[in-house]
Amino acid sequence: MKPFKLFVISSFLVLSACGSDNSTNSESSRIASSGFVPADSPSPPLLISEQELDAAMQCSEGFGSDSGRAVLLVPGATQTVESNFSWNYIPAFDEAGIPWCAVDLPNSNTGELQASSEYITHAIRKMFRTTNTKIAIVGFSQGGVMPRWSLKFFPDTREMVEDMIGIAAANHGLIETSLLCATPVIGCITSFTQIAVAAKWLDALNAGGETLPGIDYTQVYTRTDDVAIPNFDEENGVSSLRTGEGNKVNIATQDVCLTNTADHFLVGSSDAVGYAIVSDALSHPGVASLERLKAQVPALCLTPFMPGVDPLSFPINFATKMMSTFAQSVALQPKSTEEPPLRCYAGGMC
Repeated sequence: MKPFKLFVISSFLVLSACGSDNSTNSESSRIASSGFVPADSPSPPLLISEQELDAAMQCSEGFGSDSGRAVLLVPGATQTVESNFSWNYIPAFDEAGIPWCAVDLPNSNTGELQASSEYITHAIRKMFRTTNTKIAIVGFSQGGVMPRWSLKFFPDTREMVEDMIGIAAANHGLIETSLLCATPVIGCITSFTQIAVAAKWLDALNAGGETLPGIDYTQVYTRTDDVAIPNFDEENGVSSLRTGEGNKVNIATQDVCLTNTADHFLVGSSDAVGYAIVSDALSHPGVASLERLKAQVPALCLTPFMPGVDPLSFPINFATKMMSTFAQSVALQPKSTEEPPLRCYAGGMC
């Protein structure tokens, strides 16, 4: 597995070809000078058709009007619902009786993030209206950042979400994408230009506070992350949320199990400690609790895989689903030569 992973990570560094992507500016800007968007601000209209947004969603058999709180799964960059969640979180939730929906984002979540976030916004609204219950969101990597765009710039969604759980989320940008997308590079995956350190999209997202009142934010990270770097501590790490009025906690897998060595892709797909943090947040009011998690030690630290992962098929699933999709997406998905402009509602030109 390691040689294969090294190969696809290498592919990430070399396979960038030219292309382009555009976004439109048609809404009225209502963002405050501080960057904060008030809760009573009107949400901008979605530009993507409801039919297309619906087609991107899939839900468990247990999801419905009487299912209670459900979880929205958001895959990471270069990933699909199938590659990211079908062999781990989805079977684990099914076994635990947790209703869920998941959303496939354009171009394996490598497309323009303002457009892709419309899919998440629509999914939040549809799930809430179906269950009449606040939902929880679990997102991996870039998929752990994007729902925050919906919550900030589409304020009506704030009353629809109880928990925002990010796994190895790049909340403060990726150094690698900053290097990959810098000139004289002739093209870079579109979302990489927006998730890079100091990207306009990321700056607009974090301006005015990273968290919002009334929502519980649990951030799961690993100090041995090899993509979301640096992630050595809560004070300076890429994943940790540190500002805003939301109820928030940042927990490293090593805070629970000192010897945990999960990297970026493992913590988002198979790591037992990462899943335990997610599960603790979902099964208790408020954010995940390090005290409750430490009560599961040492048994948790000796558990090789999270629920839902078949140990026998893990090497094949990890290689052929997650890492293969990563390599193909980096090589084949459309590229942009510059970061797309911010839309009017996010502070762009009107």
